[in-house]
Amino acid sequence: MTELEVFMLVFMAQIILLSAYYPSRVLNRASHLLTNYTPEEYPKLYPKGAGFFNRSMRIYQLINGLNFVLGWVILYLVYTGQLLDEGRVNPLLPWGYFMLQMIPSQFLEFYGFKLSKLMKQQDQRTTRTAQLTPRRWQDYVSPGLMGLVILSYLGFVSLAFYLDDFTVSTDSAGFLMSVILLLGFGLFFALSAWLIYGKKADPYQANEDRLRSVGLVIRTFCFTLIACTIFMALTLTFESNGMKAIMPILMSVFLQFLVFISMGYMLNNLRLEDINFDVYRAHSNNL
Repeated sequence: MTELEVFMLVFMAQIILLSAYYPSRVLNRASHLLTNYTPEEYPKLYPKGAGFFNRSMRIYQLINGLNFVLGWVILYLVYTGQLLDEGRVNPLLPWGYFMLQMIPSQFLEFYGFKLSKLMKQQDQRTTRTAQLTPRRWQDYVSPGLMGLVILSYLGFVSLAFYLDDFTVSTDSAGFLMSVILLLGFGLFFALSAWLIYGKKADPYQANEDRLRSVGLVIRTFCFTLIACTIFMALTLTFESNGMKAIMPILMSVFLQFLVFISMGYMLNNLRLEDINFDVYRAHSNNL
């Protein structure tokens, strides 16, 4: 099997997984939510009503549908050679398509942010409670996982230093990747601190649910950073050994794995059955 044929199989999986399988799981989750936690009984959960919720889900479904069709068009153009450069696939092609595939997820993030803002505006409670237990990092992520995150970065820097013959050059790919990763790690710690110590986005959310959801998000950050570090280490190694032809395949596999450890992890572990929806009832005074 040629490298092009392997890429086409892997890219096919990217189309199905990211624009069909996971979106269908999100839509099924939304349908289950609307059916079992109705706007009449849980009005605080739908600050703009069921109509707005349904329209948002239809937009999400439409964008994913367009991306699904576009993926097969791209695959056909690759097969006919119209998207090949000297018989090879551009390594950034899977990434470019991935960015389009992530637009629906970003739409849902914006949707959730807007709903949380409306919840705060409509929250008319005069008496509120707060969690008095101090928030600590170890309540959300284990020291072992955090240690792996740090070790993954140190390992990458060591590899880059080795491939550069133990010299430091600001013009080398290893140095540039090390800086990019360091910025990513800094953003991770900043976002994690904001999630842990910042105010709740959802004013009604139960403290137990907040602890669980924030912990899942931070662990997802950790898995993503480790995966990115491994991917960049492989990229640096392959390029140093003249194996650039395999990069489109590696890129597509990495992007699919990234969604698996982020969206897939959240869907599998943040189940609707485990969430306290009583706080969204019409006459609930819980926080």
